Amino acid sequence: MGRRYARRGLGLLFEVQTADRPMMSISMRRRAETHPAAGVKPFVEVAAGPGGISIAGLQEFWVFREVLWGFAVRQVKIRYKQAVIGIGWAILQPVVSAALFTVVLGRLASVASEGKPYLLFALAGLVAWTFFSNAAGSASESLVSNQSLLRKVYFPREVLPLATVGAALVDLVPGLVVLAVAAGLYGIAPSVAWLAIPLLILVLVVFASGFGFCLSAINVYYRDVRYALPFLLQLGLFASPVVYSLQAVPGRWRELYGILNPAAAAIDGFRRVFVHRDWPDVSITLGALGWASMLFVLGLVFFKRLERGFADRA
Repeated sequence: MGRRYARRGLGLLFEVQTADRPMMSISMRRRAETHPAAGVKPFVEVAAGPGGISIAGLQEFWVFREVLWGFAVRQVKIRYKQAVIGIGWAILQPVVSAALFTVVLGRLASVASEGKPYLLFALAGLVAWTFFSNAAGSASESLVSNQSLLRKVYFPREVLPLATVGAALVDLVPGLVVLAVAAGLYGIAPSVAWLAIPLLILVLVVFASGFGFCLSAINVYYRDVRYALPFLLQLGLFASPVVYSLQAVPGRWRELYGILNPAAAAIDGFRRVFVHRDWPDVSITLGALGWASMLFVLGLVFFKRLERGFADRA
């Protein structure tokens, strides 16, 4: 026996197999059935399968695009509910961290900052890294924190990690505004290179989404992820050129390093745009975007393969 769930606005009934098949969607087929109250009603029959990416799955995701938006808005409201400072935390976190690194690394350790004020140099890196860190961390918990929905309501499961990454963009915008203001205070005016900012944000979003797909799926089966992830992100902070320059990497490895670590490419790009009024390195940025896109697809395939057990193990 299946269950049916109604969704407002589309006039559809969703029939989900819950007895011998877990709730997931691999194939989707519409048909008409006579309804005793309202005559003929279309509904979507959802059947389980082996997992994977398909045209039907992409079409289904488009049907549920409003659900993605709804989860993203919900995530933002939950994050800042009953918070006195509210979205101001998105500004304080990179600013305070940049000030601390300026004292410890810029003044005491004399870390090179490409000839620019270390506070501005570190802030450019921290704004980008803070977004990636928060997006990846939230995405890893997206399935576990919504376990009741996984058992009761049908929707494409990849909506949850994508919604958390989208919600993190709300924190990135004020961070970029503060970075622009800080650059202005140091006498660095806006330039036409600012047109590259959406491309750099896209690199971070795609990379964080692919990373989030893998972590969220593994976290359903093994809750060790929530303990290991903060440690991994802390290592990533120093493995990425957040508090030091990409130029510190040996020249023969620099391009490969920037491509294999898309966060490094985005960080270096933000520094070039805001601090040096220059365009990002084209080969590194486009290579990082291509690699991040590949990781996104591989992460989604991995996510869909493990999707069958989400309702039982979450």
